Amino acid sequence: MKNAFWFAAAGVALVVAFIAQSPYMAFAMYAFLLLVGLANLSSLAWISGLDCERSISRTTVQQGEDAEIEVTIRNDRGWPIPWIYFEDYHPQDFPRVGDNKRLAILMPGRSVTLKYRLTFPRRGYHRVGPVLMESGDLFGLQKRFRTGVRRDYVSVLPTVAYIDTFNIAAKRPQGPVRISNRIYEDPTRIHNIREYIPGDPMRAIHWKATARTGVLHVKTHAPSSVTGGTLILDLHEDSYLPEKREERIELAVTTTASIACLLQMSGEQVGMITNAGDAAEAARYEVESQGALARDEADEYLQMESDPTRISPLSVMTARSPIQAMKIIENLARVVPGRGLDAVNMILSEHERLPRDAALLPVVPQVSDRLALTLASMKEVGFNVTVFFIKHQQGYEEAASLLAPHNIHVFHIEHEWSLHEISPAKIGQ
Repeated sequence: MKNAFWFAAAGVALVVAFIAQSPYMAFAMYAFLLLVGLANLSSLAWISGLDCERSISRTTVQQGEDAEIEVTIRNDRGWPIPWIYFEDYHPQDFPRVGDNKRLAILMPGRSVTLKYRLTFPRRGYHRVGPVLMESGDLFGLQKRFRTGVRRDYVSVLPTVAYIDTFNIAAKRPQGPVRISNRIYEDPTRIHNIREYIPGDPMRAIHWKATARTGVLHVKTHAPSSVTGGTLILDLHEDSYLPEKREERIELAVTTTASIACLLQMSGEQVGMITNAGDAAEAARYEVESQGALARDEADEYLQMESDPTRISPLSVMTARSPIQAMKIIENLARVVPGRGLDAVNMILSEHERLPRDAALLPVVPQVSDRLALTLASMKEVGFNVTVFFIKHQQGYEEAASLLAPHNIHVFHIEHEWSLHEISPAKIGQ
């Protein structure tokens, strides 16, 4: 637009010069047009073709930890760049030691390097970059801006509150589990041996007893008990009221991470499903380098991110594994409020895939009549259910009154310290 204005103005002046038959004015317009053309070509040539590299010492950190960042701009063109200003973007409220911007002269084949240390104070999936580059002609008529292609992301893990009442020496750290559903058998717990009845599965045949007696015998197994749990994190946007919204969201994430660690340390299986959005999805598409003539245009490019939406729940399959809790925590680093399924629809869409030998552990900011009925139905079909309610006294009292008739226990998590006061014996009961 700026170039078009200068060329249009020069063209009008040139027409006036011809009408007025002024050779000096015409010559001045020729010189001006040549100057504008050279300024445009030189600024375009200097800003294009620059290579940018970035290295980050760590891409997964705890809250409050630092990462060393190094950015290198290289001029692989065959001509010098008289001046270039570049700035590496990062979250503006993050503490930084060192400069993330510089003004330099770049000769052919030479490079300039930035080094700085960035502190990550809060959970999330945070973008570092791209580099914003600015250059222009020697006459000051043109400035061009370009954003680099490279964007990097750092995952900041959520806080984990280790539960003081956890007893690592106990045989079953979260207490004995009452068998409430006998339709499942545990193949590792042989209960008895009896004669074969038509319809018994072949895998149940006890071959040693059959060979010894000459009559087919089968093994029977003791019913499986409920162990571990599947965490259900409700992070739907409409579930969290504006009052203390961010605080409650972070407390819900911390609660989920802490219970996952408790169950893993207990030697139990653990998994998670959530209706949250995944911040990493916003970064999956390939970002192209963008050029602009104005700073506000360049800044606008830097703000372009797709909105994270999720229709199917983000999940970590329930399993017993020494790294299961870390899988859940790494996923929790990226979660943001979603606009897909609400808590009820999430449970209904996933319940067929949830193992019934694991308790359901919803972490919710509110319990509606519909959610209470859904959880009651899940308990009726054999699931054990324990609810973790996030910081709202009136909402907690209403949730407790809705769930009490169905014998579903509710923990009220008012702050992080509440997690230290949880009785593990009540989880999954």
